Amino acid sequence: MLIELKDAVVRYGRKKPAALDGITAVIGPGIHLLLGENGAGKTTLLHLIDGLRFPSSGCCLADGTDTRLRRPDITSRVCFLGDDMQFPAKTINEMVRIHAPFYPRFSAEMLAENLGTFALDGSEKLRSLSLGNRRKAMVAYMLSLRAEVILLDEPANGLDIESKIALQQMIARCIDDTQTVIVSTHTIDDLRNLFDGIIVLRHGRLQLASPTDRILRRVSFVTAAEPAGHAFHCEQRLGRWHCIVPNNGGADTDIDFRLLYTALHNPDSVNNLIKYLATDENL
Repeated sequence: MLIELKDAVVRYGRKKPAALDGITAVIGPGIHLLLGENGAGKTTLLHLIDGLRFPSSGCCLADGTDTRLRRPDITSRVCFLGDDMQFPAKTINEMVRIHAPFYPRFSAEMLAENLGTFALDGSEKLRSLSLGNRRKAMVAYMLSLRAEVILLDEPANGLDIESKIALQQMIARCIDDTQTVIVSTHTIDDLRNLFDGIIVLRHGRLQLASPTDRILRRVSFVTAAEPAGHAFHCEQRLGRWHCIVPNNGGADTDIDFRLLYTALHNPDSVNNLIKYLATDENL
């Protein structure tokens, strides 16, 4: 399913700055990383796509339909897991009875496998679980809905290192080529190997929206003893310099999401880097 944002603006009050300011992008199938500082508009963007928040102007379309209409044929294909969301059921098994019927692609087999990964079976009282185990159960359930659009706000919140690795493997296993997944997270390194695209917000405005392979065709992420003189951005970590440089020779490097995010928030590098990337908003 394609998500289309057309000059979308969201305001929470007339005298307050826009939470989202003129967002225009097309987001297609794949797993997309959503980054931004606190208050950048990440959760507002997820709410807008899910139809939980209406735009003050502009629009958000899901498969060509305005999300503010909350049409059942669209809502049954989109699911959202918020950072502080509470399920309207005592257990995951109860959620299957009262909620899963609204999602025709729900897979009981996938749910059982997902829960088993975390040594859960769905009968546990959610309120009695620790934050981490409750989060595991909720993510396991949301992925098993197999919605065409899955919106995850801080899915790794409260998880230990082993569980974060298991979560990354679970998302990779559960998502097929037809699904669009947007993951908002501050812990970039926990899920860094998952992402096909990146969306960066700053102060409610879109800084970057691009597939990762397109970024890597334009720039390389290199590590050296000295900062590269032709780099768009460099930062020092543990005595080594990490740099973003033009990819003039077709070098094959991994994307450093943390470095890219820092560069896009650095006034000395952001304009030249964005211009060079010539951002294609079609994800």
